[in-house]
Amino acid sequence: MDPLFLDDGFTRTHRLPAAPGLHPAAEVVFRPALAKERTAYVAALNTNDPDKVDRHECDLIAKYVLKIDDRGPDDWKHRLPRLHPSVKAALVNVVLGYAPARPPEADIADFPGASG
Repeated sequence: MDPLFLDDGFTRTHRLPAAPGLHPAAEVVFRPALAKERTAYVAALNTNDPDKVDRHECDLIAKYVLKIDDRGPDDWKHRLPRLHPSVKAALVNVVLGYAPARPPEADIADFPGASG
């Protein structure tokens, strides 16, 4: 497999760090989206319609996220509109490739500029 291309079936794992007072840590397995999904997301954002953007984000997560803490979509897909906004934003960013996936075994001290 060529690491520059997103082949069918390719998945990544992302460890969403806890944000004390907001949400616990979570481990997410997802399929990275292709560029056309970025274009569709930007188009949704440009409508300035919060309901359309929320639906688009929920649909994106439902389509590309395979597991959250070892639970499949049947356990959480119906609850996506109530997902914590910080978690939703983080998932959208890793699925669309705006943020790098953070492997579960990574320690925050391993990341440049991180403290702790």
